[in-house]
This record gives sequence, structure tokens and C-alpha cells, in this order.
Amino acid sequence: MTHSDLSPAKIEPGVSVGQVLPPLVFDLALPVLTYFVLTGFGVAKLLALCAGGVFPALNIARTWIRSHRIQPLGVIVITFIAIGTAAALVSGSVFVALVKDFLLAGTFGLLCLGSLFVTPRPLMFYLLRQFIAGEDPVRLQWWESLLQRAPFRAALQRVTAIWGIGYVLQAVIGIACAWWLQPAQVVIISPLMALCALAALVAWTRVYLLGLRERYGLAAPAA
Repeated sequence: MTHSDLSPAKIEPGVSVGQVLPPLVFDLALPVLTYFVLTGFGVAKLLALCAGGVFPALNIARTWIRSHRIQPLGVIVITFIAIGTAAALVSGSVFVALVKDFLLAGTFGLLCLGSLFVTPRPLMFYLLRQFIAGEDPVRLQWWESLLQRAPFRAALQRVTAIWGIGYVLQAVIGIACAWWLQPAQVVIISPLMALCALAALVAWTRVYLLGLRERYGLAAPAA
């Protein structure tokens, strides 16, 4: 699971360079570069992997500073990074260091799927609300009111299920890669897989919700 620079906004087509570049730098380029530079200087693979994990956390901190608020999802991600890094260092296992991000992805996927059965408001209701309504009271009230619409409730269920399945599959494939491939290969594959999965899910969700908006007249109030 990667940590892209998304901010609360309307669901509209088009993504700016400013949104795409930070995840590519912090979640892909810097961790990969750090691993190969450090191991090239003789640093142990385990320490190089843990050092590379610092940059996604820095990206989350950067978004907090930029938005002047701490986002719950970011807290969860940083907590998982810290726990995974600590577990890898304590166990001395390169494999644990390689799979910690996949375990985060799998946990997120299971939480999505589990929320479909335990609450009328699945997990993606809250995540989409953060990105679409932000802190605007009018938009928040509008978002809550959409729960009265059966098509919207069904759409939330479908979106949450798709995200859940997607992240569970990502975790399974990633852990298999970590088991069979060399660490240097996994270091490259892991962020690429995470970014591609996120991009595909975001693109599908955007198109799907835009179609829902047009079909059922669910347009947001003007900001």
C-alpha cells in the first residue's frame, strides 16, 4: 500500500503533476535508490530496507504539514511502518522487512471487506468522504445525506469490495514475490505494484462515481 499525495477535492477527471510526482519520488525512487546505494557500500540488506522505509513516512508528514491537519489514514500507515520496521530489526529477518508493506496492504483490504459485514457505512465511505467533502460543513452534510439513496449505498458497497479484493490480492502476490525472488528484485517490484494498484483503483473509482453522479444526479454542492 503506497501513500499518494491526495487532498480533499471534488471527484473530477485529471491529475496534476504535483499530485503524481511526490509519491513517485518518496514511495518509489528514494526507497529503491537508498537500498542500492547502501548495499553498494556494504550496508546489510536488512538495514538498507529499513532505511528506505523512512521516505514514505516523510511523505505523509509532508502532507500533514501542507494541509495543517493530521489524517487518520496517515497515522495508521505510519504506525504500520514503525511496527513492521521494529519487527524486522528485532527478528533480524530480511523477509519481514520485505513483506511489511504487503502486510499493511492486506490488512487494509481485510478491513475493507470486514466493514461490509459489520457496519452500514463501509470503510470507503469514510475515506471517500475525506477526499471529496474535506472539512466543508455543507459538503459533509451532503455526503451524509447520500446514505438515504439506495444507489449510493450500493455503490459504496461495490467500491469497498473492489478495493478490499484489490489490496488482498496485492498482498498475496507481493508476499509470494518476497518468498521466491531476490531482495533487490522485490525492492523494485513492491513500490511499482503498490503504485499501479492504487492508480488503477483510483481511476476506476473516479470513473464509476462520475457515472453514478450523472445517472442519479448526485452532484456535490458548490464549494
